[in-house]
Amino acid sequence: MSSRPQTGDSDAVRLGELLGRSWRTFSRLGQARFAESGLSAASVRLLLALAAEPDSRMGDLAKRLGVTARALTPITDSLANDGLVSRVVDPTDRRAFKLVLTGLGASRAENLSILQAEISDEIFGALTSEQRRELERLLRTFVEATGDETTDEC
Repeated sequence: MSSRPQTGDSDAVRLGELLGRSWRTFSRLGQARFAESGLSAASVRLLLALAAEPDSRMGDLAKRLGVTARALTPITDSLANDGLVSRVVDPTDRRAFKLVLTGLGASRAENLSILQAEISDEIFGALTSEQRRELERLLRTFVEATGDETTDEC
């Protein structure tokens, strides 16, 4: 009979499992609603990030989104083909490109931002304002303690 080594607090294990389940639920519900926009979740994230930081370099956006610049290329291609973004050579470094929202892209990002607020209100509707603030505080503490380098808003 082999005994399992004690590797940590069972409360911590339950929290990890609950956090994973919470993320899957949040992701599933959000993606279902964002699908109504006709865009992938990755495209929505990129448009909203670009709306928050206009004229950003692809590399900076990739870092902010927690993906590689290479992963952004097909998403950017798709958004460019749809007339939502355009690539512009960065005047400070001609090897780099900045992404710019087109007029249509800016309008779409504004609508997506409204949809994002509606989705979040639906998902967190069971929590009081005080519970939402406490959850935000706990999640920020968790993210900071795990060494996430992203310091801006999610």
